[in-house]
Amino acid sequence: MTRGKRRLARPRGKRRNVWISLAAAAILLIGGGVIYIKHDLVERVVFSVLDRGEKTEEESTLIATAPGPRRPCDSAPTLEQGPACGAWWGVYVPPEGSLRRSVESLERKVGRTFDIVFAYHDMSTTENGELLRDDEPKIGRERLLLLGWESERWELGDNIPWATIASGRLDKEIIDPQAKRIKKYGKPVLIGFDGEMELREDSGTPADYVAAYRHIVDRFRKLGVDNVAWVWAVTGYLDYSKRWKAFYPGDDYVDWISYDPYNFAHCRNAPWRSFEETVRPAYNWFIRNGFGHKPFILSEYGTESDPDRPKARGEWYKDVPRTLKKMPNIKAVLQWNAVDSEGCDFTLTGPGVLDSFAQAGKDPYVKQQLPRGLK
Repeated sequence: MTRGKRRLARPRGKRRNVWISLAAAAILLIGGGVIYIKHDLVERVVFSVLDRGEKTEEESTLIATAPGPRRPCDSAPTLEQGPACGAWWGVYVPPEGSLRRSVESLERKVGRTFDIVFAYHDMSTTENGELLRDDEPKIGRERLLLLGWESERWELGDNIPWATIASGRLDKEIIDPQAKRIKKYGKPVLIGFDGEMELREDSGTPADYVAAYRHIVDRFRKLGVDNVAWVWAVTGYLDYSKRWKAFYPGDDYVDWISYDPYNFAHCRNAPWRSFEETVRPAYNWFIRNGFGHKPFILSEYGTESDPDRPKARGEWYKDVPRTLKKMPNIKAVLQWNAVDSEGCDFTLTGPGVLDSFAQAGKDPYVKQQLPRGLK
C-alpha cells in the first residue's frame, strides 16, 4: 500500500524558459598529452553563460561539467556515490496486490530488470511503517530499494511534526525498530525522509526538518546501521528554490541530492517541455549552488501526453539517455509510472511509449553495475 495522496509540485503556467547546456570556455592545461580542466574557472564561466541567457556555438558543444572530483569509469559503483559513469535505471509502480508482481510485469514488457525500485512508507506502527514490508526483501535481492519514509500515519490521515521526531519521542516505538530491521536486512538500501518537504506547510519549520532528518540518521548510525545511503529530495521546481538551502541537513548527513522533474503539459496548463528542458533547470541550480560534489538522483520523473501530438510522449522518453550523458552528476533515474492525485497520467501508455522507454532502458549508459551486497 502506498500513501493515499501523491503531492507533486505545480509549476507556474508561464515561466521564462532558459535552457542552457552547462558548458564553459575553460583554461586548458596541456601537458604530456593530457588535458586538464580547472573546475573553479569552469564553474564561474559556466554560470556567467547561464546568467546571460545565451550561448555561443562553442559553448554548446561542451558537456556539462560539475566541480569536484571525478572517478575513472572503471571504478566500482558504491551505494553512496552510484556508478562512476552512467546512471542506474529505476521505477516506481503502484503495487497491485503484490509490488513484486507489479515490478516484474513491467520488467517483462520493457525487456530488462530495473536497478532501483521505489516504495513509500509511513511512520506508523502498522505494516505501512515497516522497513521492509511484504515482498520488498525479495525485490531487493537483485535490485536496490529506495524507501521514501514519510512523517505521516496514513490510516489516521495525520502528520507527525518534525519537532516531535527530533525530540526523540519516537525513537523507541518507530525509529529504532526500523533501523534494526534495515540492519538485519543487510543489503544496501537508499532511504529518503519526507521528500518534497518544501511543500509541507503543517510539519514545521526548515530548522525542524533539518533536526528531524539529522536525528533519524544519527539513530541509525548509533545502532550500527551501515547499509544505508541517505537521499535528500526536493521538488526540483525553481519556484521553491529559495527555500531549498534552509532545508539542507548538511553534507555529513546527505549522500544523494534528489529532485522530481515532471513534464505536466496539458494536465496543468503548462508548456510542453522536452526531457532536457524538464530536468535541466534544477540540475543547473544545484551545480551553481555548491552541490556538484554529490551524486544526483531523479527519484521521480515522467511526462504527460500531448493531445495534439500523439507521438510526442514516446519521443520524450527516447531522449532520456542522450540528455543524461550531458548531465553527469545524475547517477540514477526512476520513472514514476502512476497517476497522481489530480489525475495527471505519467504511465507508460500511448502510441509507441512503452517501446520508446524500453529502447531507452537498453542504452549502455543506463546499464551499470549495482553496488556490492546484492544477490
